[in-house]
Amino acid sequence: MKRLMFGIVSFVAIITFSGCGGEAEKLAAPEIIGVVADSNSVTLTWKEDTSVTNHADFSGYNVYCSTDSASLMVEDGEDLNPVNTTTITTNTFKVTGLSADSIYFFQVRTVNKDEKVGSYNADVPVVQISPRPEFVIGKIKLELSASGQPPLNEDSCALRFSTGQILNEVNNEFPNADVFADAVDTITAQLVSASARPNGRSTLVLKLDTTYTWESWDFSRVNFGTSDRAVVNNNDLILCKTTEGNYVKVLIQEVNHVQDYIKLKYAYQNKPNYPYLAPGR
Repeated sequence: MKRLMFGIVSFVAIITFSGCGGEAEKLAAPEIIGVVADSNSVTLTWKEDTSVTNHADFSGYNVYCSTDSASLMVEDGEDLNPVNTTTITTNTFKVTGLSADSIYFFQVRTVNKDEKVGSYNADVPVVQISPRPEFVIGKIKLELSASGQPPLNEDSCALRFSTGQILNEVNNEFPNADVFADAVDTITAQLVSASARPNGRSTLVLKLDTTYTWESWDFSRVNFGTSDRAVVNNNDLILCKTTEGNYVKVLIQEVNHVQDYIKLKYAYQNKPNYPYLAPGR
Protein backbone atom coordinates (compact mmCIF):
# COMPACT_ATOMS: atom_id res chain seq x y z
CA MET A 1 0.00 0.00 0.00
CA LYS A 2 2.81 2.39 0.80
CA ARG A 3 4.46 1.57 -2.50
CA LEU A 4 1.20 2.34 -4.36
CA MET A 5 0.71 5.69 -2.65
CA PHE A 6 4.28 6.68 -3.46
CA GLY A 7 3.66 5.94 -7.11
CA ILE A 8 0.54 8.08 -7.20
CA VAL A 9 2.21 11.02 -5.51
CA SER A 10 5.19 10.80 -7.85
CA PHE A 11 2.91 10.72 -10.89
CA VAL A 12 1.02 13.82 -9.76
CA ALA A 13 4.25 15.66 -9.07
CA ILE A 14 5.53 14.99 -12.56
CA ILE A 15 2.35 16.27 -14.22
CA THR A 16 2.34 19.43 -12.10
CA PHE A 17 5.95 20.22 -12.94
CA SER A 18 5.62 19.71 -16.68
CA GLY A 19 2.53 21.98 -16.81
CA CYS A 20 4.37 25.04 -15.35
CA GLY A 21 6.65 26.00 -18.21
CA GLY A 22 5.92 29.76 -17.76
CA GLU A 23 4.96 32.50 -20.18
CA ALA A 24 7.29 33.81 -22.85
CA GLU A 25 9.39 36.77 -21.72
CA LYS A 26 8.45 40.28 -22.82
CA LEU A 27 11.49 41.74 -24.56
CA ALA A 28 13.03 45.22 -24.75
CA ALA A 29 11.92 47.62 -27.49
CA PRO A 30 14.38 48.83 -30.16
CA GLU A 31 15.49 52.43 -30.69
CA ILE A 32 14.20 54.21 -33.80
CA ILE A 33 17.21 55.56 -35.68
CA GLY A 34 15.80 56.58 -39.07
CA VAL A 35 12.80 58.46 -40.39
CA VAL A 36 12.08 59.20 -44.05
CA ALA A 37 9.02 61.25 -44.99
CA ASP A 38 7.10 61.40 -48.25
CA SER A 39 3.95 63.37 -49.01
CA ASN A 40 1.64 60.82 -47.35
CA SER A 41 3.90 58.21 -45.74
CA VAL A 42 6.71 57.74 -43.25
CA THR A 43 9.32 54.98 -43.30
CA LEU A 44 10.84 54.02 -39.96
CA THR A 45 14.10 52.19 -39.30
CA TRP A 46 15.22 50.92 -35.92
CA LYS A 47 18.38 49.47 -34.41
CA GLU A 48 18.15 45.78 -33.63
CA ASP A 49 19.70 44.34 -30.47
CA THR A 50 21.10 40.83 -31.04
CA SER A 51 20.49 39.93 -27.41
CA VAL A 52 16.80 40.44 -28.19
CA THR A 53 16.61 39.05 -31.73
CA ASN A 54 18.56 35.91 -30.71
CA HIS A 55 16.33 35.33 -27.69
CA ALA A 56 14.26 32.16 -27.84
CA ASP A 57 11.08 34.12 -27.13
CA PHE A 58 11.59 36.75 -29.85
CA SER A 59 9.04 36.93 -32.67
CA GLY A 60 9.26 40.42 -34.22
CA TYR A 61 7.97 43.98 -33.89
CA ASN A 62 4.84 46.11 -33.89
CA VAL A 63 4.68 49.72 -35.05
CA TYR A 64 2.24 52.16 -33.49
CA CYS A 65 1.09 55.54 -34.79
CA SER A 66 -0.96 58.24 -33.11
CA THR A 67 -1.57 61.99 -33.25
CA ASP A 68 -1.46 61.97 -29.43
CA SER A 69 1.89 60.98 -27.91
CA ALA A 70 0.37 60.39 -24.46
CA SER A 71 -1.73 57.53 -25.81
CA LEU A 72 1.46 55.61 -26.61
CA MET A 73 3.15 56.16 -23.25
CA VAL A 74 1.71 53.11 -21.54
CA GLU A 75 3.80 50.33 -20.06
CA ASP A 76 1.55 47.54 -21.30
CA GLY A 77 1.17 47.58 -25.06
CA GLU A 78 -1.54 44.94 -25.21
CA ASP A 79 -4.34 47.49 -25.60
CA LEU A 80 -2.58 49.45 -28.37
CA ASN A 81 -3.49 48.87 -32.01
CA PRO A 82 -0.48 48.39 -34.31
CA VAL A 83 -0.52 49.72 -37.85
CA ASN A 84 1.01 46.47 -39.15
CA THR A 85 -1.39 43.59 -39.76
CA THR A 86 1.23 40.90 -39.18
CA THR A 87 4.30 40.87 -36.96
CA ILE A 88 7.24 42.66 -38.60
CA THR A 89 10.40 40.54 -38.86
CA THR A 90 12.75 43.16 -40.36
CA ASN A 91 14.03 46.45 -38.89
CA THR A 92 12.09 48.80 -41.18
CA PHE A 93 8.45 49.56 -41.93
CA LYS A 94 6.57 52.05 -44.10
CA VAL A 95 3.40 53.62 -42.69
CA THR A 96 1.13 54.84 -45.49
CA GLY A 97 -2.15 56.71 -45.81
CA LEU A 98 -1.07 59.64 -43.64
CA SER A 99 -2.42 63.17 -43.85
CA ALA A 100 -0.07 65.86 -45.11
CA ASP A 101 -1.46 68.33 -42.57
CA SER A 102 -1.06 66.23 -39.42
CA ILE A 103 1.73 65.62 -36.93
CA TYR A 104 2.22 61.98 -36.02
CA PHE A 105 4.00 60.11 -33.22
CA PHE A 106 5.52 56.70 -33.95
CA GLN A 107 6.64 53.92 -31.66
CA VAL A 108 8.10 50.43 -32.09
CA ARG A 109 7.69 47.59 -29.58
CA THR A 110 8.93 44.00 -29.52
CA VAL A 111 6.54 41.05 -29.82
CA ASN A 112 7.32 37.66 -28.26
CA LYS A 113 6.38 34.17 -29.48
CA ASP A 114 3.14 34.30 -27.44
CA GLU A 115 2.22 37.53 -29.31
CA LYS A 116 2.67 39.53 -26.12
CA VAL A 117 3.96 43.09 -26.53
CA GLY A 118 6.73 44.59 -24.41
CA SER A 119 7.13 48.15 -23.16
CA TYR A 120 8.38 51.16 -25.14
CA ASN A 121 12.03 52.13 -25.56
CA ALA A 122 13.10 54.25 -22.58
CA ASP A 123 15.63 56.34 -24.53
CA VAL A 124 13.45 57.06 -27.58
CA PRO A 125 9.87 56.25 -26.57
CA VAL A 126 8.38 58.01 -29.62
CA VAL A 127 9.48 60.04 -32.61
CA GLN A 128 7.32 62.75 -34.10
CA ILE A 129 7.19 63.77 -37.73
CA SER A 130 4.91 65.20 -40.36
CA PRO A 131 4.82 63.59 -43.81
CA ARG A 132 4.76 67.06 -45.33
CA PRO A 133 8.50 67.81 -45.83
CA GLU A 134 9.43 67.89 -49.50
CA PHE A 135 12.61 66.72 -51.14
CA VAL A 136 13.93 69.20 -53.67
CA ILE A 137 17.09 69.32 -55.76
CA GLY A 138 18.26 72.62 -57.21
CA LYS A 139 21.26 74.52 -58.53
CA ILE A 140 21.63 78.25 -57.96
CA LYS A 141 24.26 80.53 -59.38
CA LEU A 142 26.66 82.50 -57.24
CA GLU A 143 26.14 86.24 -57.17
CA LEU A 144 29.51 87.54 -58.30
CA SER A 145 29.24 91.30 -57.87
CA ALA A 146 29.69 93.11 -54.58
CA SER A 147 26.60 94.51 -52.89
CA GLY A 148 25.42 97.66 -54.64
CA GLN A 149 27.91 97.24 -57.45
CA PRO A 150 26.98 96.44 -61.07
CA PRO A 151 25.70 94.24 -62.44
CA LEU A 152 22.61 94.58 -60.23
CA ASN A 153 20.43 92.01 -61.99
CA GLU A 154 22.22 88.67 -61.92
CA ASP A 155 20.22 85.60 -62.93
CA SER A 156 19.22 82.51 -60.94
CA CYS A 157 21.11 83.23 -57.74
CA ALA A 158 18.27 83.17 -55.19
CA LEU A 159 15.78 80.61 -53.88
CA ARG A 160 12.25 80.55 -52.42
CA PHE A 161 11.99 77.42 -50.26
CA SER A 162 8.20 77.00 -50.18
CA THR A 163 7.88 76.79 -53.95
CA GLY A 164 11.33 75.69 -55.10
CA GLN A 165 11.56 78.74 -57.35
CA ILE A 166 15.01 79.87 -58.43
CA LEU A 167 14.83 83.65 -58.69
CA ASN A 168 16.80 86.48 -60.21
CA GLU A 169 18.34 89.49 -58.56
CA VAL A 170 16.30 92.64 -59.25
CA ASN A 171 18.11 95.94 -58.82
CA ASN A 172 20.38 94.48 -56.15
CA GLU A 173 17.39 93.04 -54.24
CA PHE A 174 15.77 89.64 -53.69
CA PRO A 175 12.21 90.62 -52.67
CA ASN A 176 10.55 87.20 -53.08
CA ALA A 177 13.46 84.97 -52.10
CA ASP A 178 14.45 83.41 -48.79
CA VAL A 179 18.19 83.09 -49.49
CA PHE A 180 20.74 83.83 -52.17
CA ALA A 181 24.14 82.35 -53.04
CA ASP A 182 27.02 84.76 -52.74
CA ALA A 183 30.62 84.52 -53.94
CA VAL A 184 32.67 86.17 -51.20
CA ASP A 185 35.78 85.72 -53.34
CA THR A 186 37.11 83.19 -55.84
CA ILE A 187 37.37 80.41 -53.24
CA THR A 188 34.63 81.21 -50.73
CA ALA A 189 30.85 80.98 -51.10
CA GLN A 190 28.05 81.58 -48.64
CA LEU A 191 24.30 81.16 -48.33
CA VAL A 192 22.79 84.46 -47.22
CA SER A 193 19.39 85.64 -46.04
CA ALA A 194 17.60 87.74 -48.66
CA SER A 195 17.10 90.35 -45.93
CA ALA A 196 20.77 91.26 -46.32
CA ARG A 197 19.45 93.39 -49.18
CA PRO A 198 16.62 95.96 -49.05
CA ASN A 199 13.08 94.48 -49.06
CA GLY A 200 14.35 90.92 -48.70
CA ARG A 201 12.61 88.20 -46.71
CA SER A 202 14.26 87.54 -43.35
CA THR A 203 15.72 84.04 -43.02
CA LEU A 204 17.91 82.60 -40.29
CA VAL A 205 20.82 80.59 -41.72
CA LEU A 206 23.09 78.36 -39.64
CA LYS A 207 25.72 75.74 -40.50
CA LEU A 208 25.19 72.62 -38.38
CA ASP A 209 27.98 70.68 -36.76
CA THR A 210 28.82 67.10 -37.67
CA THR A 211 26.53 65.62 -35.00
CA TYR A 212 23.76 66.29 -37.52
CA THR A 213 23.45 64.49 -40.85
CA TRP A 214 21.00 64.55 -43.76
CA GLU A 215 19.19 61.66 -42.07
CA SER A 216 18.66 63.68 -38.87
CA TRP A 217 15.08 64.76 -38.26
CA ASP A 218 14.99 66.43 -34.81
CA PHE A 219 16.31 70.03 -34.85
CA SER A 220 14.43 71.25 -31.77
CA ARG A 221 17.63 72.06 -29.86
CA VAL A 222 19.25 74.19 -32.55
CA ASN A 223 19.82 77.81 -31.51
CA PHE A 224 20.04 80.12 -34.52
CA GLY A 225 20.76 83.27 -32.58
CA THR A 226 20.71 86.03 -35.20
CA SER A 227 22.77 84.21 -37.82
CA ASP A 228 21.71 85.25 -41.32
CA ARG A 229 24.46 83.60 -43.40
CA ALA A 230 26.83 80.66 -43.51
CA VAL A 231 29.98 79.92 -45.48
CA VAL A 232 29.35 76.68 -47.38
CA ASN A 233 31.45 73.85 -48.73
CA ASN A 234 30.69 70.46 -50.24
CA ASN A 235 28.60 68.23 -47.94
CA ASP A 236 27.82 70.96 -45.42
CA LEU A 237 24.44 70.73 -43.70
CA ILE A 238 22.64 74.04 -43.26
CA LEU A 239 19.49 74.75 -41.25
CA CYS A 240 17.31 77.72 -42.19
CA LYS A 241 14.19 79.26 -40.70
CA THR A 242 11.99 81.45 -42.87
CA THR A 243 10.11 84.63 -42.03
CA GLU A 244 7.01 82.53 -41.31
CA GLY A 245 8.95 80.16 -39.05
CA ASN A 246 9.29 77.26 -41.48
CA TYR A 247 12.36 75.08 -40.91
CA VAL A 248 14.42 74.04 -43.93
CA LYS A 249 17.23 71.49 -43.95
CA VAL A 250 19.72 72.12 -46.76
CA LEU A 251 22.50 69.79 -47.90
CA ILE A 252 25.20 71.47 -49.99
CA GLN A 253 26.09 68.90 -52.63
CA GLU A 254 28.60 70.92 -54.60
CA VAL A 255 30.21 74.36 -54.57
CA ASN A 256 31.65 75.08 -58.00
CA HIS A 257 33.86 78.17 -58.32
CA VAL A 258 34.72 77.44 -61.97
CA GLN A 259 31.15 77.55 -63.23
CA ASP A 260 30.00 79.67 -60.27
CA TYR A 261 27.10 77.74 -58.78
CA ILE A 262 25.93 75.88 -55.67
CA LYS A 263 24.09 72.60 -56.08
CA LEU A 264 21.88 71.66 -53.16
CA LYS A 265 18.90 69.62 -51.98
CA TYR A 266 16.57 70.48 -49.16
CA ALA A 267 13.64 69.35 -47.05
CA TYR A 268 11.04 72.05 -46.39
CA GLN A 269 8.66 71.86 -43.43
CA ASN A 270 5.49 73.80 -44.18
CA LYS A 271 4.35 73.70 -40.54
CA PRO A 272 5.60 76.92 -38.88
CA ASN A 273 7.82 76.48 -35.82
CA TYR A 274 7.86 72.68 -36.22
CA PRO A 275 11.56 71.68 -36.19
CA TYR A 276 11.11 68.07 -37.25
CA LEU A 277 12.19 67.30 -40.79
CA ALA A 278 13.02 64.15 -42.65
CA PRO A 279 14.41 63.71 -46.14
CA GLY A 280 12.12 62.39 -48.85
CA ARG A 281 12.95 59.61 -51.26
